[in-house]
Amino acid sequence: MHNESDVSRRDFLQRLSLLGLAGLGAGSALTACGGSSDGGNSSGSSSAGASAQESSGGTTVTIHPQGNQMKFKETEFSVPADTEIKLVFENTASSPSMQHNVVLLTEAPSQDVFKKIGQAGVKAGAAEEYVPDDPAILAATPISKPGETVSVTFTTPSEPGEYGYVCTYPGHWATMQGTMRVT
Repeated sequence: MHNESDVSRRDFLQRLSLLGLAGLGAGSALTACGGSSDGGNSSGSSSAGASAQESSGGTTVTIHPQGNQMKFKETEFSVPADTEIKLVFENTASSPSMQHNVVLLTEAPSQDVFKKIGQAGVKAGAAEEYVPDDPAILAATPISKPGETVSVTFTTPSEPGEYGYVCTYPGHWATMQGTMRVT
């Protein structure tokens, strides 16, 4: 027999799940019809990929969340090997629960490595910005709340290839993933 708080919690989680799925469907329909979650303001890069901007201060890559979803808007970007990069994360989400970070990895993107780092991030906790002490981590931004912009500067691997990045805020690693292509 369940007590009243168990039933309420289960009912809440089921409703939350249904709302989340409905939101994903609506977002997909808007995107498929040419809609944009940024009000039509395009940054010049595709919705799937970020572009590296070079300036006198070096190379900067800017990525964003996909609205209030646990997804990156830019799921890939390309940068030169063995180069100092400033990765900027602009948290354009509006829901207070959409806190994010960007953890860049020294390994190719795979569900196994995303899961390992994501679960270790939860164990690391808020005091560590949900970033575990793990040799698979190249660099990481701090946690950003909606409306905040955070950044990290790092040197890309010297070996060309694909390297993963993931948000390690609790529950986000399973869907908030991307690929850094080093050329």
